This record gives sequence, C-alpha cells and structure tokens, in this order.
Amino acid sequence: MSPCFCGDSQCRSCGVAQGTIEPVVHRARALFTSVTPHHATPRAFYEQLDAEFGFDFDPCPLNDASIWDGCAASWTGKRVFCNPPYGRGVDRWLAKAREAELAVYLLPARTDTAWFHDYALTADEIRFIRGRLCFGDNPDKRAPFPSVVLVYRGERPA
Repeated sequence: MSPCFCGDSQCRSCGVAQGTIEPVVHRARALFTSVTPHHATPRAFYEQLDAEFGFDFDPCPLNDASIWDGCAASWTGKRVFCNPPYGRGVDRWLAKAREAELAVYLLPARTDTAWFHDYALTADEIRFIRGRLCFGDNPDKRAPFPSVVLVYRGERPA
C-alpha cells in the first residue's frame, strides 16, 4: 500500500487526497497504460493536419469503431488520417500505411515497443508532439503519455 505523493492536495489522476493510503501506486500506473484505448483527436489538431494533408478517409472514427473494422477496408489511393485504439494491435493499423497514397497516424510515443521499432521508424516523417495533447477538446483530460505523428507517403521505392 502506497500513499499518493503527487504534490497536490488531491491527485488529479485518481482523486485521492494527498497522503491517503492506496492499494496501488497510481501515478506509475498512468505511465504504462491508459484507462481506455480510445482517444478523441483534438479538433484543432486534426484541422491543422487536414489543412496540410487533405484527408479523405478515417478508418477508425471514434463513434463508429465498434460497428466496422477500418483496418479490413482498402486504403488504396486514399489520404488517410488514423488515430487507432492505443492498445495491443497498433501494429495492424501501421501495417496498412504503405497501402495508402498518404497515411498520417496520431499515436502514443511508445519508443520502447516492438511496433515503434518495426513500423514507426520506417515512416517518412516522425513528428514528436511537444507537451501532452488534450483529447476530446477537454483541457482537463491531458494524455498520460507523449504523442507522435507518423507520416507515410505511399509505397517506398525499391
């Protein structure tokens, strides 16, 4: 059992009063997991990327993700924006990148994962986001992880 020592009178991540005994070290937990794998792209952030890249396909829209599998759809010739669920299976989404004319991903910057080494490092551009994004346009819902934008421009020349 560990007390919360985040420095606030009440911890913003779990609501526990400072010094209260908790059965887990909740601050460390936030560094390794998310409460949900689904994170709504901040509107202004998406609009800035869309103005630069001109997207015409989102294979995993937040509200429709439970009724269709955008990973199974063809991405051929499309300009894709993809903010996939941030759990196991990110590699499935990244494997589709070169199928598209252009694929831009918003992902957690988990540089220690296999998918990051196998797929992210092959991107044409890697843009690390300074600071933490506020998902769903909620300033109180900062990501517990850093984010990265990966840009793939079609097939790689042989």
